[in-house]
Amino acid sequence: MSVFASIDLGTNTVRLLVVTGNSKGFTTLHSNQLITRLGEGLSHSGILKDIAMERTIKAVLDFKREASKYSPFAIWVEATSAVREAKNRNEFIEKIREVTGLELEVIPWEEEARRTLLGVFSGLDGNIKKAIVFDIGGGSTEYILTVDKRLVKSVGTDLGVVHLSERYIRKDPVDEEELRILENVIGDKIKDVRDRIHSLLITRHSSLLIGTAGTVTTIAALDLNLHPYDPAKVNGYVLNIENVKEILKRLKNMTLEDRRNIPPLESGREDLIIPGTVIVIKTMEIFGFNEMIVSDYGLREGTIIAKVLEYQNNHMTP
Repeated sequence: MSVFASIDLGTNTVRLLVVTGNSKGFTTLHSNQLITRLGEGLSHSGILKDIAMERTIKAVLDFKREASKYSPFAIWVEATSAVREAKNRNEFIEKIREVTGLELEVIPWEEEARRTLLGVFSGLDGNIKKAIVFDIGGGSTEYILTVDKRLVKSVGTDLGVVHLSERYIRKDPVDEEELRILENVIGDKIKDVRDRIHSLLITRHSSLLIGTAGTVTTIAALDLNLHPYDPAKVNGYVLNIENVKEILKRLKNMTLEDRRNIPPLESGREDLIIPGTVIVIKTMEIFGFNEMIVSDYGLREGTIIAKVLEYQNNHMTP
């Protein structure tokens, strides 16, 4: 069995996954993640800050060293929203190449959605006929309508938790008026998504709502009071909307320092968890779901599946 590695550069988090297997199935050998906040200040300046690039490049180099211990056939590095949007993206791509020797692939949001779907369904059992899958990131949130696990429609939005936190949440603890404005902004954009995804296809009686990425898994960990984090307990966990609302009610009245002291809340997410939780609540309300399934699998798993499939299609199956 061959070994592969994927390093995912998100707007907030860098994630590493090392697996053995093929496109039909794999076993995780090693995983790691680090919050580097690559997209810090991007919504105001339009560029990646030098310090944020340095933090992220160091993480990629460290993760390459970790992955190399397993002698992978390939290490794939992909970037999403922050690098897509940055005016100095080419500078960052060149720095990654110079320092790490790795080629950075900047994927469009449509490809991000496709790979996310591949990853999510690789980790969930059962016959899922219809579902809305949504992926909350630091710089964007993608919504995917899927039927029989096939992508039918995807809609990308600029609802990224880093951008939203920087634009709308300035007071500590959260100011009620700021929160109201944030909820209205998020709600309006999700209503537009619902309308574009042909709501006749997605009634709560015939479909599921599935959430993936760090915000959703963190909310699940908070609901479970889970520390240290255990992906086996989070993947497939069912979140109830009333519990998510209670989590928001509790967190919004805390200072950032108070939130940093909550064991299940990963350091670096103490400010982002507020807009992230609002996205989850508004998504459930607007699409009409009282419950949602949590997926610990997502883009980094989907990237490995997609890349291995490319090799197989080119008659280069390792």
